[in-house]
Amino acid sequence: MIFRSISLALITVLLFTADLNAQVGSLEVIGGEGYNESTITAQLLLTTDLPTHGFSFGISHDPAIVSVNSSTAIQLGPVMQALNGNSGPDFLDVNVEPTGGSGIIVACITDYFTPFDLLPAMTSEPLILIDYTINQNAPVGSVSPLTLTSTLGNPPVATVLVLELTEVVPTLSAGSILVTEPHFIRGDLNQNGSLSLLDGVLLLYRVSGIEPPGSCLDADDINDDGILTIGDAVFLFQYMFAGGTPIPGSDGTCSPDLTPADSLDCVQFQFCE
Repeated sequence: MIFRSISLALITVLLFTADLNAQVGSLEVIGGEGYNESTITAQLLLTTDLPTHGFSFGISHDPAIVSVNSSTAIQLGPVMQALNGNSGPDFLDVNVEPTGGSGIIVACITDYFTPFDLLPAMTSEPLILIDYTINQNAPVGSVSPLTLTSTLGNPPVATVLVLELTEVVPTLSAGSILVTEPHFIRGDLNQNGSLSLLDGVLLLYRVSGIEPPGSCLDADDINDDGILTIGDAVFLFQYMFAGGTPIPGSDGTCSPDLTPADSLDCVQFQFCE
């Protein structure tokens, strides 16, 4: 009888330990791409198999490429906003200028009082949204890693989850932000998404100095020869009405400059944002 009681106790301990080991969580950063001075909203996705009562994390970035301008750039995902009757978590601390490197730190406790309002078990739900601004001088083609870390802050803030009463070190997946050129439609001078007679007429007004230059000189360079002249308008009219040569490097959809070796650039093209 004593042997049987010990065996049952041992099985209970093993089952409880196995259950603890099964408690897992993961954090994944989803970045994006954009051009200089644009804002990219990255997402931090949470996956857990138990309700979450709290968490803390750090995310580092390359300050030569992107920046987080203020704590208002950190937003709550829908599951966070819904806590405590849509009032959000009881404790949320955001630090966008931590010691130990460039990045952000976020710490959260969902609820102070019983019955505790916890984040439910979930799969790849947006926990936090972060607005990164691509720096004005970040080179096209450069990449800023967005890396989950436990090295930011003094003392350093650990990247952990509290699943009910268990602290779990989550599986971490980094993201990144790629610097690209603005996408545009060559020949679409009024940036409405299509080519028309008005685009050619607007080009005539711009090269004559009657109208100011557009915000995307690459779009104005209709024949893609690297300079803006009346010839660009003539090229468009011949293409549209006289069976002329198609507009080079363009299929009528938003795309980056496929022939960037000229002095023209594109600061903003509203239709393709």
